[in-house]
Amino acid sequence: MLKRILTIQIAESYNQLIPSIEEGLLIISLYDKIKTGDIDVNFSNKDIQRTIEENTQYLPSYTNTPNKERLLKNLLTYFIERPVEQKNLYTLTEYSRKFVLLLQHKLDSPYRQFPLRESFKRYTNFSAADIKQINQFESWFNQGFQATTRENIFDHLEELKNQVTEAIVRLNKLLYANDVDPIAVVSEFSAVFSDLAEKADEIRDTLRLGNNLQYEIDLVVSHFYEKTQEYGTPVTDIEKADFNELHYAFSRASDIKEEILSFFEIIDNKLGQLRERIQYASTKLNELQDYLRYQSQFRQNLRRLFEYIMENSQVQKSELSFPEHFTKKYIVQEKFRLSVMPDLDNKSSQSNLVIHIPEDKAYHRSEIILIEAELTRQQRTAVLVAQLKNTLDNNEVVDINKEFYKILEQENDEETALQVVYEISQYAHDSKKFQLLIDRKVNKQYYNKPIITWTMNIKKKK
Repeated sequence: MLKRILTIQIAESYNQLIPSIEEGLLIISLYDKIKTGDIDVNFSNKDIQRTIEENTQYLPSYTNTPNKERLLKNLLTYFIERPVEQKNLYTLTEYSRKFVLLLQHKLDSPYRQFPLRESFKRYTNFSAADIKQINQFESWFNQGFQATTRENIFDHLEELKNQVTEAIVRLNKLLYANDVDPIAVVSEFSAVFSDLAEKADEIRDTLRLGNNLQYEIDLVVSHFYEKTQEYGTPVTDIEKADFNELHYAFSRASDIKEEILSFFEIIDNKLGQLRERIQYASTKLNELQDYLRYQSQFRQNLRRLFEYIMENSQVQKSELSFPEHFTKKYIVQEKFRLSVMPDLDNKSSQSNLVIHIPEDKAYHRSEIILIEAELTRQQRTAVLVAQLKNTLDNNEVVDINKEFYKILEQENDEETALQVVYEISQYAHDSKKFQLLIDRKVNKQYYNKPIITWTMNIKKKK
């Protein structure tokens, strides 16, 4: 149920949470200008308009110049706000800052320059010999492994996947590029595969380090298990308490081991995906061989053609003529007749038939009566609220229940009575002169009334 509610909330606010390209570029540009000092943290309308005009060159050609009012209307919900006591200026929200940093992290990850193996060594530096008590093991797991290692390793793997994907894209561009020197293609291929080989080495080292970590953790669990086995059968209360502590230590160590094993299962899946991508990239080598073979064959055939022409052609009347037996290829063609479409613009179009609906006088009259009744109710409500406000000014305490049933009896209209009580309660709640007192009990004298309310009073503040 909670997931469904969250989905509905996201669907309702999606357009405000995820900006369009025009809105996103505006946020990023404003953030960058604030960071470089080109504009103040609290910027003006002119700063926004100038930034929008500068970003026009980066927008797709089919888009028009964005409208400042429309962009501001969408961004004021989550991305832009007005500073306190400076209502003519604007500032970026914390959500804007996180949004820009998320994009920067995705496009220029800090882990790109830091190898995965080094990160794994740093965050999984662990020795079973250092663990003597279960709280030491829990401290390493909660503060070291859970707090930093998991997310850092996942971020490294994500960045590694991006780099492999970029390498595959580079290989495809090299294969399908026109007018590229084969030597240059081979050189580029060699550079890309050198990077991929390094990534494969990182994956292999990471798996080895992961196996070492799991081995150390197995030693810790075995240590606590052996202590429970060596203790023997507890007899006294103190011995039972000690044994329970040892049993808890073994149980907790086993739970931590299972969580770490679950983590490494995820790691194995992600590394498996990377290995598959690198293996897929290796297929591009076969395509490169075919490409080079095709290029070589084409050049050979072209050279033979030129040699044949030079040996067998003759110059006659300043023109080059080929021998009669020279193979000729004709362009395939087919004659066809263009059919003329009839001119439909000159034909008269049929007018749409307008259906006149007769007026329903009875319905019209009933709607007018309803509207007049609603206007009368609003007028009476305003009068009764004004009277109650006057009563509040002249009395220390006013019984709202009594006034409610009095209006209900006089007006014989539940809506009017409810609206009056709602407005006077809101007035007392917002006023600094009065205090609204509500007791979640029902006065016995009102049990037989058609509408039962809690006990409500409005009291003057002293």
